[in-house]
Amino acid sequence: MIDYGRVVGNLLAMSTTFQKLEPVSKKVRIVTLLREAMVSGGIKGGEQIVEAKIAQQFGVGQGLIREALIELEHQGFVRRTPFSGTHVHALDLKDAQQIFEMRIELEPLAFSLAVDNASDEDVAELADLVEKTKIAAAAGDLDSFFDSHLAFRKTMWKLSGNIYVQQALERIVIPLYALYLMRQSYNRNGLFQTITDCIEHEDKILAALRKRDSKQARRVACDFLTRMRDYLATRLVPGA
Repeated sequence: MIDYGRVVGNLLAMSTTFQKLEPVSKKVRIVTLLREAMVSGGIKGGEQIVEAKIAQQFGVGQGLIREALIELEHQGFVRRTPFSGTHVHALDLKDAQQIFEMRIELEPLAFSLAVDNASDEDVAELADLVEKTKIAAAAGDLDSFFDSHLAFRKTMWKLSGNIYVQQALERIVIPLYALYLMRQSYNRNGLFQTITDCIEHEDKILAALRKRDSKQARRVACDFLTRMRDYLATRLVPGA
């Protein structure tokens, strides 16, 4: 049985002053270190990230820092705005609730369409992602858990075959995953329950896929998202 009490491990606190990197480290290590700093609170929500300053601290060129920030934007951790620079995402409770209002309308549709479009190979790929999610949860690897869970959902969005639904969901949902990681120390019991709910949800969606039951997939997705929306005030920092 999975010990969900191990899911949220103690993450090392990180200063916003970074050690210089060896040239071989490049973008991947920079992305990892910046992400860890955001998760641990070394870089706060809403804080501006100055490329020149970070480049000097790492001992690399600004171009490499810019590439890392673009990757972090794709992961939902930062937002890059012309003429305003790059800031760490700082969604509040109202933002999260509004995102869920859209998700409840769009994601069940995407899941229903995905069931109709998924091949046996697609179902096997999704089953593999479900297994990775469970392994990460059992190991207490929160980053890998949310990476695998998000990969599951992104695969379902893509399988919907509706590019507009897919793009809309990627734009509004991915920052929520970053928010959960950055708020993980607020309510650990609530986070444990969220992880349990996510795994249960994946199993139900996988069952609907195997039965080719698009109506069940839509219903399961809607029920899950409605519960997650109702839990926001207790599982994320109010007004964070």
